[in-house]
Amino acid sequence: MTLHPTAAARLAAALAVGCASLSLQAQTTPARPGAAQAAAPTTSSASAPTRGFGSARGPLLTRDELRACLSQDEDLKKRRAAHEAAVGPLEDEKKAIAEQEAAMRAERSKLDGGELNAAITTFGQRAKVFEERRAKFELRLKAYNDAGRTATADEREAVEAERAELQKEHGALEAERKRVQGLQTALREAAQAYNAKIGPFEARVADWNKRQAAFNETGAAIESDRLAWAGNCGNRRYREDDELAIRQGK
Repeated sequence: MTLHPTAAARLAAALAVGCASLSLQAQTTPARPGAAQAAAPTTSSASAPTRGFGSARGPLLTRDELRACLSQDEDLKKRRAAHEAAVGPLEDEKKAIAEQEAAMRAERSKLDGGELNAAITTFGQRAKVFEERRAKFELRLKAYNDAGRTATADEREAVEAERAELQKEHGALEAERKRVQGLQTALREAAQAYNAKIGPFEARVADWNKRQAAFNETGAAIESDRLAWAGNCGNRRYREDDELAIRQGK
């Protein structure tokens, strides 16, 4: 019967590592440009109306630069939405893993053989007392037979009564022995069933950890791109007519 006494510890450690960074940091993307207001066609001159991303302290964006900034902003928005949508399933899976771990801990505790050990101890004590009593009975019987005299009715009755008690106790011990053997068989089968679950469970934990690590890497990449966007676009001004033209597909 092979058990894995350290399995629960490995699972707990794997979960602790896997869940350490499953939280989204609140991000504040600089305000995106609002819908362009209709304006009379003008040339792109320094005097044309302008707007800005964020504080808009940086230099004026060209139309191509603005096009890139708007595209990057939309891409970041979609990536962040998909990233945040992945939080729920990961959290649900983490909860399910924790529940399975608790169930397996409870199952593992039963494999310590508490009931079986108690039954074996009780059986051993009763068997010892029985053997001592039977040995004494056989010595008395031998001594009596060696004496070579005829037993009285009372003596025969006492011998038969004790013999009957010993036979009764022997029967009870046989029943207890079979019960102990049954417990041993049940425990062995339970251990086999438990061990069969360990591999798939550990694989489930490893898969979750892998997906969680990928989730965190994706979050880090989004944040890196957001910071790059903030540096390249977030503090820049742009012409409203350039925005209008871009949204019209020009």
